[in-house]
Amino acid sequence: MLVLSLALWSTCVLASVGDRLPQYKECTSQCIETSCYANLPYLPQYDINIVSRYLLLWSCPSDCDYKCRSHVSNIREAQSLPIVQFHGKWPFDRWLGITEVFSVLFSIGNLYANLINLVKFSKLIRGLGQGKNSQARGVMLFQYWLLLAVSVVGWLLSTIFHTRDIPLTETLDYLGAGAIIMANFNAISIRYFELFRAENQRKRQLYQSGLLFVLLCHYLKLARRWDYQYNMKYNVVIGLSASAMWVAHSLRVYRRYDGQVFNSIQLSPYESKIQQKLGPFCKVRSRLIPLIPVVLNVYLTTSVSLELFDFAPIAHLIDSHALWHLCTIFPPLIWYDWNLWDLELSMIDKMA
Repeated sequence: MLVLSLALWSTCVLASVGDRLPQYKECTSQCIETSCYANLPYLPQYDINIVSRYLLLWSCPSDCDYKCRSHVSNIREAQSLPIVQFHGKWPFDRWLGITEVFSVLFSIGNLYANLINLVKFSKLIRGLGQGKNSQARGVMLFQYWLLLAVSVVGWLLSTIFHTRDIPLTETLDYLGAGAIIMANFNAISIRYFELFRAENQRKRQLYQSGLLFVLLCHYLKLARRWDYQYNMKYNVVIGLSASAMWVAHSLRVYRRYDGQVFNSIQLSPYESKIQQKLGPFCKVRSRLIPLIPVVLNVYLTTSVSLELFDFAPIAHLIDSHALWHLCTIFPPLIWYDWNLWDLELSMIDKMA
């Protein structure tokens, strides 16, 4: 989740070149005077249907702002001038009133990838039996279920934000992303330090109470005064710590278990599922399955370069942020199968 933290940081720009352009200032002034006060059409080529306008809360001033950003950007493009950002964001073409259509589609893709896993983990939890091992398994499964539930909400907020970019939806998007990062930190720390074991119940409760307290204090601080830089630093620290634990845990599993355990008949269904999903891309031997989180962390960290090397939207529709959302769809489809494999491994050998 370090990648998510860096992506948040990359969007924290409040003032842009486009905001200071005389053409943009003049255009918005004329648009508001013509459309909002005189109720006459202005730049009708950028109009949207009345249903989308009211449904997505496009007020007259915000509609003028969009029209002028698009109009000035098209003029600059025709004059072979560089496209610039407005209010820290690139200008996009609206589709049915949706601000960033590809970011919306890819956010829905992420939501779906997490939702199908949420349903699967819900069924697994409901199907658990009795016994000490079942109790420990249930505790760990719940940590992953919690991460998935928070992720579904977070990606829903991302979908809403990219559908209609206003201060409220932007704030909710940031808060949702921060919750995902903390839920991920919780899941890997519970697994890494084996706090899901029955004998560690008291430690787990105290630890998770502490995490919840930290998250609430973080939100209260932002509620008192919103600080993009502080929010970025907080998420990077939590995200980096979680990524380090995922890699450390993956390497520990790789070193600890030998071929005899990997060939266990209990692990075969989990291994087959992982190998089947990865089949179109590569062949993965059982011995290398423990290293999957390392590969996924490298993949996600590499994909964040799309955020760091920002570029103007292609065809006014798809930018680096949208492509990053596309890259994040794949990992959950493999990662949670790996989590089940890893949990089964820990049940076989209590030394995990």
